[in-house]
Amino acid sequence: MTKLNHYFHFARDEWRQLEVSKDQILTAAELEQIRGLNDRISLDDISEIYLPLIKLIAIQYHEAIFIHEEKMEYLKKKEQRAPFIIALSGSVAVGKSTTARVFKLMLDRWFSKTRQVELVTTDGFLYPNHELLKRGLMNKKGFPESYDKARFSEFLINLKTNKNKVEIPLYSHFTYDVLPETRTIRNPDIVIIEGINVLQVDSAENVFPSDFFDFSVYVDAAEENIKKWYLERFFILRETAFQDVNSYFHQYTKVSKEEAGRFALEIWDTINGVNLKENIEKTKYRANLILYKGRNHLVSDVYLRK
Repeated sequence: MTKLNHYFHFARDEWRQLEVSKDQILTAAELEQIRGLNDRISLDDISEIYLPLIKLIAIQYHEAIFIHEEKMEYLKKKEQRAPFIIALSGSVAVGKSTTARVFKLMLDRWFSKTRQVELVTTDGFLYPNHELLKRGLMNKKGFPESYDKARFSEFLINLKTNKNKVEIPLYSHFTYDVLPETRTIRNPDIVIIEGINVLQVDSAENVFPSDFFDFSVYVDAAEENIKKWYLERFFILRETAFQDVNSYFHQYTKVSKEEAGRFALEIWDTINGVNLKENIEKTKYRANLILYKGRNHLVSDVYLRK
């Protein structure tokens, strides 16, 4: 594709040949703990895809530290470098959350926990349901207009200006709403920010989230595969988390499997699929690296910006 001309392309077999220490491999038990519901990520993926990627990110991190120290020495300033921010984007159901958790665990291990690594999801920066209802946006949850962009920008500015304590809003997929409580992070070295919206831009805004990122990754796959994974996950949740009477989607355990399936398909066709085509997919060429997944949910190709 012409749009990929400014990327190096690595087929899986080529990418896995990159030199990397083999003592960073996760155990099967650790991988099982962080794996998404229907994500088929394997230990082979860890050693063949993520290990070379984590080493690349570590190289980028050390280079950023070196440049900062050289600049501070030249300017005769003494200021700590702001956190190294990794953005992770992609569609609903493509496996971003699992990838983000893999990044967190492997970076902790790579740096032998000498660096504080934090994981933040942008779901908490959605407007609460009552505000979405007020704005008529409940059926556009996840679209750019459903996020509190001012709050997200403030969060990024606080990170990059080395604010000692940074508050992060939290979100519950169980209640399908932003939670009243927040989480505080203090002086992190590396922050992974995962969300469908992290690479999006708004011409009406003066500040773009990508202005703050040091490295960005987009998890990609064919739409028909993502749709299939979304439907598979819905039915798994229908038999598990949705069974709780307090779950936002509990009502879909009380109807037939066919009726629940029609609802899930409608959600994809009118919300998630539309958001993918109109907003999310358009941002992938802004990423430094693209992980492309085949129909088996395993990464088949890696594209790295030149």
